[in-house]
Amino acid sequence: MPHDEPWLVAAVEYVLDRTKHVIETFGPRDPGSDGERRAQEFVRDELTPYADEICVEPFQVSPKAMMSFVPVVSLLILIGTLGYEVFPIAALAASVLAFAIFILEFRQYREPLDPFFPKRTSHNVYAVRKASKVCTRRIILSGHVDAAYEWRYNLMGRAVLLIVASWAIAGILCVTSLNALHVLFQVTHWTPAFAAWHVLELARYAFVPACILAAFYTRFSVVSAGANDNLTGVFTAIGVFEHLHDTGTRFEHTEVCCLITGSEEAGLRGAKAFAAGHIRELKETPTAFLALDTLHDTEHLAVFNRDLNGTVRNDAAFSALVRDAGKACGYDLPYQTVYIGATDAAALTQAGIAATALVGMDPAPPRYYHTRLDHWNNMVPECIKRSLAIALATVKRYDQGFRL
Repeated sequence: MPHDEPWLVAAVEYVLDRTKHVIETFGPRDPGSDGERRAQEFVRDELTPYADEICVEPFQVSPKAMMSFVPVVSLLILIGTLGYEVFPIAALAASVLAFAIFILEFRQYREPLDPFFPKRTSHNVYAVRKASKVCTRRIILSGHVDAAYEWRYNLMGRAVLLIVASWAIAGILCVTSLNALHVLFQVTHWTPAFAAWHVLELARYAFVPACILAAFYTRFSVVSAGANDNLTGVFTAIGVFEHLHDTGTRFEHTEVCCLITGSEEAGLRGAKAFAAGHIRELKETPTAFLALDTLHDTEHLAVFNRDLNGTVRNDAAFSALVRDAGKACGYDLPYQTVYIGATDAAALTQAGIAATALVGMDPAPPRYYHTRLDHWNNMVPECIKRSLAIALATVKRYDQGFRL
């Protein structure tokens, strides 16, 4: 596919223009906010001329629950540290609870804290371009319209982020282990004779500063503009949808859909709500789901065949198809893993739907990730152009007889 195709040039300008418009017009788009709702209404209006069917689907979300796991876990580890000698059982319980919340809320994106936080209504926008004959397969292009609360230490640079995060995680593991051993020794009435044990007992205080720093990890008063993460994905998906309409392209047996989710930054809540609400139709008709997310770092543009902190394996065959589509466009995309965080593809994969993600982000991560630097004046047209071309090529290759 020629890189200077008129539609690609125009589509890149469309992505850049609409991203700036959303940021400048609708204000902060944290999960379930008024800004997110208004942005979704705008997205609905953008998609309506090109869709045979379109719907806006509300769902409930606790927007601050997920990232609140950091101060909650920090507080519990402090209790586990300071209560070590006076209340050993309580200290162990606090540290074990902290470890469990860390694993469930961050590592697995479960919802243990959601019941304890205020709820809002978020929305997904789902548009369908029907097949001209009997529909035998479906492909969904997706991006999320919400933006993240700012990560304080990422704004300071990846070195600071790495130090604070590593220090805090080490604290969770070490304090929990120390408390467990202390209780075990008390139950068995055995006192370690080696001097190093007393040094280890005192060493627990080394993690107190980490707990205090980690408690301020998320700056809830600031919401990233979310230009790259993920208005690039939103308007790339819509750009392909629009191109199919403008060129009169309607596949005989392939239904092409565009899903713009809300509350991805609250733990993939929009994608999970969509999967739960549409699971029957998604399984009755073979469906493939392509998440488009953070299309900024051209040199890191990749197919993410592993997701959700590396714990979810996205569909191998569909990941290979996206990679082949990239090769057809002249780009040799590597496979990559989401080591920290997740894309909406993980939620669909967990629901049993073939899914993968196309992402262009330095996994380090870069300073703009979840910070105020992710603004419309920090976008990379070349990465957007490549992503548009690959997304369209993926749709066309999928229509050419791909079997899940």
